[in-house]
Formats: sequence, structure tokens, C-alpha cells
Amino acid sequence: MTLLLNALLFTGKELKPQHGLYIENGIIKEIDETKKLEEKYKTESTEVIDAENKLVLPGLICGHGHFYGMYSRGMGLKTDEPPKNFVEVLEKLWWRLDKALDSDSTESSAMVCIIQAIKAGTTTIIDHHASPNFINGSLDVIQKAVKKSGIRSCLCYEVTDRNGEKGADEGIAENIRFIKKTYMEDPDPYTAAAFGLHAAFTLSDATLKKCKSEMEKLPKEVLEKTGFHIHIAEDGTDAKESLALCGKRTVQRLDSFGILNKNTLAGHCVFVDSDEIKLLSERGVNILHNPESNMNNGVGGVSDVMGFLSHNLLVGLGTDGITYDMFQEAKSTYFIHKHHHSDPRVMGAEVMQLLFQNNSAIASKFFSAPVGVLQVGAFADFVISDYDPPTPINSGNFPWHFVFGMAGADISTSVVHGKVIMKNRKILTFDEADVMKKARDLCSGVWERF
Repeated sequence: MTLLLNALLFTGKELKPQHGLYIENGIIKEIDETKKLEEKYKTESTEVIDAENKLVLPGLICGHGHFYGMYSRGMGLKTDEPPKNFVEVLEKLWWRLDKALDSDSTESSAMVCIIQAIKAGTTTIIDHHASPNFINGSLDVIQKAVKKSGIRSCLCYEVTDRNGEKGADEGIAENIRFIKKTYMEDPDPYTAAAFGLHAAFTLSDATLKKCKSEMEKLPKEVLEKTGFHIHIAEDGTDAKESLALCGKRTVQRLDSFGILNKNTLAGHCVFVDSDEIKLLSERGVNILHNPESNMNNGVGGVSDVMGFLSHNLLVGLGTDGITYDMFQEAKSTYFIHKHHHSDPRVMGAEVMQLLFQNNSAIASKFFSAPVGVLQVGAFADFVISDYDPPTPINSGNFPWHFVFGMAGADISTSVVHGKVIMKNRKILTFDEADVMKKARDLCSGVWERF
């Protein structure tokens, strides 16, 4: 058993000074004042994590990421002209980079991203993978990397028609194989699985039907724990292509194939209209907002997060692979909506709802216990921050300490499943220098294949 003591504990909803956690088998069994926990549970054999009165947060969750994109850092595009719109970004960068990945570079790319995640306090990542020339077994390679690191992940493979029928079928098979492995054959508390789809504008009707058909063959108890993970209306192209194809907008088209339900993970949803928002709400879809990526790609819009929330949609935060520092992404969320609406009242404490409460609620659907929240029965995933508040801090003003004072670089210790995976900013589960050396060694090959 393990005790976390002397914490300024932020549960995800409220701040509790001088509190701690009692942990058994990776699960939080009790939350109380430090003194009471010590009296009740502390013995010579008890493992004690002393927070030294520092701030303790739930391990952060990245609701939508792409491990495969790491090798784009510093890479030349080998094109005469830089991409001038979102589709060209896909064509000139991402749809070439994913084809350059093999088994080793897939693992290496994931490991480098995981380093950034751990050091910024991110302990659970919902990933959306693509490697068209290495599909079968690709999710096992990523799972191996994630489990080695000690964090949690929800993995899927991106099905698309852009690489032909064979590629689409292999992607479908990889998703189904990994879902069965995760929930039926070899379950473990660190791994969850979804069924990845790229986006409606790269998926034919026939492929969407096939994806839904294969998903429906899974046992009911498995379908309760998994769902589709797809990009929706990231750019205006998605809606235009859908309307041209069938006279329906993106959300209506996907719904006609049964893709949307309470376990569907929908990245972006920038270009959805009021009818689509209502339909997303009726189906209980989970929306993952990725503002930094949308700004970087110049998509020309901002997701109507406040509108989503008013329709009782569960909206969380992802990064689309731009970063794995959720402090950074949350701050971008806080600022972009004020700017977009020309109203400093917009997106106040709601950013904490997205990052903590909603990300936890979304990710927990896929795991065997709640993640990203400090409550009895949840996985014991938490991080210790060196943030030293220069003014009084309490539950009421916590969001503004978070936005204007805290940073991912403040995280000194990360704990997952009750096990310390980083202490004093040193990762304990693998050799960081070895990971970075391997990444550099493999880089030239990836860039040559690009």
C-alpha cells in the first residue's frame, strides 16, 4: 500500500489543503487529511510519497494526439511552395510522413512524445495512429512503448480510403484485432482501445458501412467500453465534400452509418452548423477541442465550445500532436475564445471543466476505472507541481492561478497507478538519453523516405 501525504490536493474540482491519498493496487481507496491517514495506515512497510505541502494535481489527459507526427520537427517538405491551406498541409506533410514510418520509427516517435508528456504531467494519452506502410501490429508497437514508460493510453489506427481498398481493410483489421486484444484477450489497466477513422472526406460509403459492420460483431460488453475515434469538420473541406457526395453535411452523413454514439471521440468539430450540434448532442458524442492545431493549420475558424457546452455536449481538450503539455493547450483555449468572441468574459473557469472534469469523463469511458480525477475508486494517477503561489490560492481562484501562473515545466514528480515514474524531473522507467539518441539515429531514414 502507498500513502500520499502533505499535499495541497486539487481533486479536479476542488482544492484540499493538507490532504493525502491512501492507495492499494493502483486504486485510490481513501482521501482524507494527512494526519488522519497517517494515524490509520502508516506502518514501517508503507510506501510514503511526501508532497511536502506542494500542489498535487490529477494526472493530465491528452484527449486527442498523434504520436506518429514527431519526426516532422525541423523537417523540410521538399516542395516548391509551402502548403497554403489545410488540405495541402495533409497532402504535402502528414500523408507523406505517415508513409515513411516503419516499426522502429513508430516506436521511437511515440517514446519521444511520451517524454514530453511525462515531464508536463500528462499521464494518459488518447492517440490516433497512421503508418500506411506498417499497419498490422503497429498498435502493439505503440502499446509496448507506452507500457514501458508507465503511462496510460487509448490507441486506434486511422482507417482511410486514400491508400486504396487494401489499406482500408488492413486498417479495419488492425483496429478490430487490437480492440479484441485489449478488452477480451489480454486486458491490462494501462491500455484502452478505440476504432480509428480519419475523416468523412477520405472515407467512402462502402468503407463506413464495413467499419460499422465489423464493430457490431464485437460483444456487447466490449462495445460498452470502446467507440469510433474520428476527425470531424476540422476544415470546411469536410462539409463541402460531404454535401457534394450525398447532399448531407458531415455529421448527418456519419450518423446515417451509425458512427455517432456516446463513445464516439470527435476531434475538432470546427465547421459544424446548429443542426449538426443538436445531432451531436442527441447522440452524446464526445468532442475533443484542439485549438493550437487549428491555429497552426490556419483552418479559418474556432470550435463553438461555448455553444457545445450549452447543448450539454461533453467537450474535452486534445492537442492533435502539437504538444503533450496540457497546461499549454489549456492556456491557448482560455485565450483564443476571448479573442474570437471579442469578449473577455468568454471561457473563464470553463477551461478547467474541459481539461479536468470533461477529459476525465471522456477517457474514463474506455478504461476499467476512472482516470484523470482524484476520487475514491479512481486510478492513482497524480503529479506534484513546484508551483509556489505568490498570492492566496483556493478552489474559487484556482483557474486563474492555473492559467497565469502554472506550467508543465513545474511538474517535478509523476505517479501512475500508484507508482512513481518521474521524480525530481528524472524519468525512472526508461533511459531518456537512449530514447533521444535512437530518435536521432532513425531520423535520417525517415526523412529520406518522406
